[in-house]
Amino acid sequence: MSNAALPVENIPQCLRDLPQWVCWRYVEREGKKTKVPVCAGSGLNASATDPATWTTFEAAHKAYQRSPHLAGVGFVFTKDAPFAGVDLDRCLDEEGKFLWGQEIVEQLATYTEVSPSGRGVKLFLQAKKPVFARCRLDGFGPTGDGEIEIYDQGRFFVVTGKRLEHLPADVAERQAELDSLCTRLWPSPSEVKVKPVVATDRSAECLRSMLAMRVTDHRDGSHRLFAVCCRCIEHDLSDAEAVACIRTYERVQPFPAAWSDTDIVRRLRDAERQCRRGEHKKPSSERIVPSCKSVGQLLTDHPDLRKPVIHGLLRQGETANLIAPSKVGKSWLVTDLALSLATGRPWLDTFATEAGNVLILDNELHHETTAHRIPQVAEARDISLTEIADTVFVDNLRGRLKDIFSLGPYFDALQPNFFKIIVMDALYRFLPKDADENSNGNLTDIYNQLDCYAGMLGCSFVLVHHVSKGNQAGKSVTDVGAGAGSQSRATDTHFVLRPHEQDGVVVLDAAVRSWPPIEPRCLRWTFPVWNPADDLDPAALRPERPRRPPKSPAQEPPTTKQPAAWDARRFVESFVRPTPATILAVTQAAIDAGLSERKATKLLKQAESQGLIHRWKFGATHPVQLATIPQSEGSV
Repeated sequence: MSNAALPVENIPQCLRDLPQWVCWRYVEREGKKTKVPVCAGSGLNASATDPATWTTFEAAHKAYQRSPHLAGVGFVFTKDAPFAGVDLDRCLDEEGKFLWGQEIVEQLATYTEVSPSGRGVKLFLQAKKPVFARCRLDGFGPTGDGEIEIYDQGRFFVVTGKRLEHLPADVAERQAELDSLCTRLWPSPSEVKVKPVVATDRSAECLRSMLAMRVTDHRDGSHRLFAVCCRCIEHDLSDAEAVACIRTYERVQPFPAAWSDTDIVRRLRDAERQCRRGEHKKPSSERIVPSCKSVGQLLTDHPDLRKPVIHGLLRQGETANLIAPSKVGKSWLVTDLALSLATGRPWLDTFATEAGNVLILDNELHHETTAHRIPQVAEARDISLTEIADTVFVDNLRGRLKDIFSLGPYFDALQPNFFKIIVMDALYRFLPKDADENSNGNLTDIYNQLDCYAGMLGCSFVLVHHVSKGNQAGKSVTDVGAGAGSQSRATDTHFVLRPHEQDGVVVLDAAVRSWPPIEPRCLRWTFPVWNPADDLDPAALRPERPRRPPKSPAQEPPTTKQPAAWDARRFVESFVRPTPATILAVTQAAIDAGLSERKATKLLKQAESQGLIHRWKFGATHPVQLATIPQSEGSV
């Protein structure tokens, strides 16, 4: 907010009349910007509890206009003044629309303005905060990062004058409404005890499990309601017991929207389809309840296959493995997959995708590495970052010690059907500490758990894993991958990357469950992506090389004078011209001159990083070309 942007005429006169004003500025503390009150007269820090550091509105406004170091003005709430403030943080989206809290704003119906960030609102009202109410409560909004703060003394509110036009222009008397809001947010102990919490020990245990949950709301709270209904089913509560237990829970942890008893019973029926009744107290070895169907009923209920996610490879709710040797570029490949899905582009120019949100759970890379890699892949695929800004999500879990089973609460907090696919990179880091990847039993448990997550979230999972030791050329697709054989048979799609006899090339093959068999295909590495190499034979896998015995001194060949070493400059002088040529043409020329493809690719990258060559782009449907001079605007 610039110094000339403060709309003074919008700020209620009853607030401007009081000498309870300060200026404020941003100060960075522990990596976060904090609003600090400033005394208008001295320029030193002010205090919300020291009237000597406050002033009139006019003086604060003038000081703010004079100093470029100040960010605005603020109003201090005091014990003697009849005003209170309600701050709803992170309740607006980027367009200024309510993500949550609109019913609170409508209920209080008083002067309300948008905060400096544009993502929150502040309400000023004539009322005093009830003695039983606390000052702060979090966990609101679709991602659970929204907060409510309520103060009537010892705190200042930044004042912007950016009023919400459909609400009153004056500070309204709203004591009864504030009391009602605080009672809903922080019920007093006496009120909670008016009704018995539960009638049975089973219900009490269920309530404790509900209160221990860390599940975020999504707009109306329906996801959290479903989670508590699941707890009721798992604790084998009757509908009446479940409704009573949820009502008790609701008094402590209110839902953003009101839910009737009929709504709750309906969600209980939904929960029964996802959870086992009484599961919390039953041994894991207990036999499941039969749910068999006749063939006629089966065909009636399921006339079609599940919807495709990656055509030819993967469907909704299925699980896939991506298996490749270490350091071959698996993470780059799944990043490419994520961007293809997020934008609805064909993956590897071969497999059509259905556009949707993607979540990458990365247990190997740091945040900074991921943030560096994604733009590189996007640029290579001519994808603008704005296209994926709100469709690709990343959570770097490295160092947070999360395995497949401890991620249950994490997945509970995600909105069902929000993500099309979830990538877990790499599987070995998500294994429980006592699990053995060579145990069929351990891996079966892990894939069964993943199936539960996939069903709960309505998404597919892609797991990145490494190959076993030794040459992979002579193995079948399902035998490629480190660990027990159940890892390939438990999944719906088993991708493998195996080295081709030519350096810098792999062969992509897959065993699929719900699609026709696919033909293997060669992929050539052109940093930072893999591209189809249909000029090569996918059957020409790199053969296993027998170990050679060490040579005796008599067998050592005579030394010869070595030619000049190849470097980036010699590479450019030999193979790149002012006239642009495709990367493939440049690489092939180097190979024809005796360089290996790996060496040629390495020198090409070095030359580009040193600014010796320049990329020419001719649109999304044409390959990138290289030249020794930059591309002019007229040649695009």
